[in-house]
Amino acid sequence: PLQMLRSSLPAYPSQTLRDVLPNCEPDQAPVFEPSTTGSAAAPEAKTVFYFPGCGSERLFSDVSMATIHMLLEMGTRVVLPPPFLCCGFPAHVNAKTAQHSRTVLRDSMLFAQIREMFSDLDFDVCVITCGTCREGLVGMDTQKLFKRIVDAGAYLLERGLTLQGTENVLYHAPCHDSLDGKAVGVIEKLGGFGTVTAVPHCCSEAGTLSLSRPDITDSMLHRKREAFSETLNGAKATVLTNCPSCLQGLGRSLDLGIKPQHIVVALAEGHSGLEWKKKFLVQAERATTVSF
Repeated sequence: PLQMLRSSLPAYPSQTLRDVLPNCEPDQAPVFEPSTTGSAAAPEAKTVFYFPGCGSERLFSDVSMATIHMLLEMGTRVVLPPPFLCCGFPAHVNAKTAQHSRTVLRDSMLFAQIREMFSDLDFDVCVITCGTCREGLVGMDTQKLFKRIVDAGAYLLERGLTLQGTENVLYHAPCHDSLDGKAVGVIEKLGGFGTVTAVPHCCSEAGTLSLSRPDITDSMLHRKREAFSETLNGAKATVLTNCPSCLQGLGRSLDLGIKPQHIVVALAEGHSGLEWKKKFLVQAERATTVSF
């Protein structure tokens, strides 16, 4: 049971998303308005509901911050749910039936109340940055309230984002893939990179499987490390993915010379530079909360 402890873990941001936002109560929804002076902004800005989930809001909070930043940069109004909601999927796959039912009921009621509060707005999509969250939200019919459930990178491409860049990168596909096997094509269309090479096999984190069966996931980790070694051939590379849990799994192979990064964080860096978070913090200060 201690096999997984042989591998290191990546560093985590010191703050959650909610640490940098104005105070928000359980019956309030934060709202971000795009700048009226930015080139991409317009009075008729599209509106999205962004569900960050546990991994993007707490564990790897840079993901949610980068997502909100980029949506605002593309002239999009962003509505968030109250703090620290879980999609319920981890409870579902661990047969925690009662906990899953309570989570789904709570989320469904909150989402319906938020949609009713903003009935004057035409929501374009529900944005997600985690494939597991997508499955959880689909299971509670969230798309009926917000039209579609779409990966953040794919939606930014829809909004017209294109970048320039030549860095060759690797790509890791999550087991719960919010881009449905089309990530390499999406990344290439977004630009900002050179060649995009997919590396096979599970990252070994596998959601909560690394906790319940570390013996199995330790073997999965070694298989993934072998795939990285064969692909890298001694070089170093950024590994893009579209799953916060995979960032932790990939982070167990930092010694091989890889830099795991969520696609949307890479997009924020490509668009706003390495200091993108400072720009987001300014945007975060302007957020307001609406009671429902």
